[in-house]
Amino acid sequence: MHTIKISDRVIKKQENFWNNIHFHPTDAIEDDWGQRILNEVAKDRVADTVRMYAMLEDIVSMDENGKLQYDFTENDVRMDYMVEKGFQILLSYNFMPPCIARHPEEKSAAAKNKTRYKGKMIVVSPPKDYKAWEEICYEYTKHIVERYGLETVKTWYLQCFNEPDLPGFFMKDVPVDQVEKRAAEYCKLYHGFANGIGRVSKELTIGGPALAHTMEFLDRWINYVKENNLQLDYICGHSYGTQVSALKDGTRSFDTMNNVSRNIEYLDVVKKHYPEGMDIIIDEWGASAQGFYNVEECPALLFRETEKFAAYYGKMITQCIEMNAAPKKMMICLSGQHEMTVDFSGFRNFFTLNFIRKPIYNAYVLGRKMKENVLEWDGKADNLTVLPTMDDQGNHAVMLTYSSKNFDQDLPAFEGTLEIKNVQGNKHVTVWAIDADHTNPYAVFMKKGYQPDMTKAQIQELQEEGFMKPVEEYDCQADGTLKIDVKLSNNGLMVVEF
Repeated sequence: MHTIKISDRVIKKQENFWNNIHFHPTDAIEDDWGQRILNEVAKDRVADTVRMYAMLEDIVSMDENGKLQYDFTENDVRMDYMVEKGFQILLSYNFMPPCIARHPEEKSAAAKNKTRYKGKMIVVSPPKDYKAWEEICYEYTKHIVERYGLETVKTWYLQCFNEPDLPGFFMKDVPVDQVEKRAAEYCKLYHGFANGIGRVSKELTIGGPALAHTMEFLDRWINYVKENNLQLDYICGHSYGTQVSALKDGTRSFDTMNNVSRNIEYLDVVKKHYPEGMDIIIDEWGASAQGFYNVEECPALLFRETEKFAAYYGKMITQCIEMNAAPKKMMICLSGQHEMTVDFSGFRNFFTLNFIRKPIYNAYVLGRKMKENVLEWDGKADNLTVLPTMDDQGNHAVMLTYSSKNFDQDLPAFEGTLEIKNVQGNKHVTVWAIDADHTNPYAVFMKKGYQPDMTKAQIQELQEEGFMKPVEEYDCQADGTLKIDVKLSNNGLMVVEF
């Protein structure tokens, strides 16, 4: 029996950076199925901040005299809902309205079925007139400030575009390796963005570049921002552990350190340019990129349905904290939701087609239970991560994950004892687990041999399985040391509260 000793010494204060999401497609916010998901997210407090797109292409047009005109109707429906639910918003100013695009015929579709949601395409061209782009950023910002108030919008993060270093979202015909050319165009885009928003208020929080690929792009853009004395309040980028091609050829398997290392890359660049400090937001993360791919393209993406993804999340959080690689926020990217035709298809989302909670969703529910004070502990064991936390009132939450480096080994169960020092009196202990036997609808689906065309009763059974329920709950007495026995299954995530 392995012993994990937890003291009451606080080794660091850690703001929750892990309970945030990128909800995609943004225009599902106006639809019943999108609101059904976000209603649960709000109720369970799964996310503090939600990233969404401004979808400027839905708002801006040009009249016959060449004057820009605006229709904020759809935007207001989406944002009214998000504000009503109490979400902090990270708002990405994209995509390019065709009326001001240099090449309006340059379009892209990032979706499995070759169109965006509702059959839309996005224009990926730079603007033909950067003054027009600045004016759009000004008018849009003025509108949201007038509608929601400066004090509210000041709490949001306003972001210039998405992945401008990749052809899928910006400059379709310019290769990724032409970094200088791509970065130079984005610098002008950010300049107009900063000027436009600044004309409304300098108190608003703005940043970029939602980087996807190379740090050279980030370096060039930061240099431009500093040389031109532009407002910049945070830097944002994406962190994906692997991608479909690398999973298929075995060159980059699942490993939380891929995400942690990417965070460290961002931190290193920022420290070089801003030794005094600068907030970093990972506005998209995933164990694998390509959320519009599923098991049809890559069977390994089945992990998105299983306990492995929950363990991945817990382990990544712990390693980020241990290695001083924690950003201001990390936002899991939810996508492919509108592409589902069956349950458990391996898309990157929280719920299945029939609204069955996935283990990764419940991992976010458990993540919310963690406290702000990280405690000192001793008793390391192979394949085990431990994150002991406590709030200022003495309530504890200990997160444990148990898995091999690449989540591919069949490890024997881990049995151990938590020994928490300086605890007195009667305590109520609650143990939560996500593993092969607990809170795992897909595992039940497989064990019972259900088929994709499930009956109503089978769907209801799996929906019920998806709700978090304690594995154990009991009262006990502590006289200086509280001892709690724990048993973790392979690829298991556990949170112990008392």
